[in-house]
Amino acid sequence: MVYFLLFIISLLSGLVLFYGKKDFTKLIPSFLSFSGAYLIGISFLHLLPELFVVHDHSIGLFLALGFFLQLILDYFSGGIEHGHTHLNKSKLGSFPYLVFLSLSLHAFLETLPLIEMVENRSLNSYLVGLLIHKAPISFVLTSLLIAYQLKKRTVLLALIIFSLWAPLGAYLGNYIEVSQLYFQRLFALSLGIILHLSTTILIENNDQHQIQLKKLLPLLLGVFLALMSFLIH
Repeated sequence: MVYFLLFIISLLSGLVLFYGKKDFTKLIPSFLSFSGAYLIGISFLHLLPELFVVHDHSIGLFLALGFFLQLILDYFSGGIEHGHTHLNKSKLGSFPYLVFLSLSLHAFLETLPLIEMVENRSLNSYLVGLLIHKAPISFVLTSLLIAYQLKKRTVLLALIIFSLWAPLGAYLGNYIEVSQLYFQRLFALSLGIILHLSTTILIENNDQHQIQLKKLLPLLLGVFLALMSFLIH
């Protein structure tokens, strides 16, 4: 069920934009603000406390490694993970391979520890956070591919392949035989990616660095839901 959810949420979100008659791109900033706030909320309330249950001094190293690895991925993807879509007009009609591969690697890495985390019911919030995050990312990727004036079948194939990367990461992570210590390090790497992503989404609101109302309300809602998941648990 986890694999199916990761795949179908990502796929359907892109298809809505691809086939929808309305322009949903205006909603992307609000979706991103909501997902970013929720992710950083559960990171502080659930994930970081769980991460440091194991007393391993290298955990911080892997957390930092994930954080700066996402910074490198951002360089190649152009920051599409947090809503940036920089169209290179000189390459219209050409597939943006670097952007696509960077985004796919991001989706793969952040789900590697997912299955073991879901087996611990207290960390189901991580799965919910990733699912919430998938929708706006698929929106942005699909809109970028369409903007590059690619053939419809190319856009659809790329969307399907991209949607497979997250469940593939979860599947392979489930079958990697690791000790609790190495799982925590893998967890730290993924959480570092999430922390970079969520903080960047919240900081980069606009050129004036002012939070707009259309982003503030989803942001507050995301934080509220993260807090409720903590209080209910």
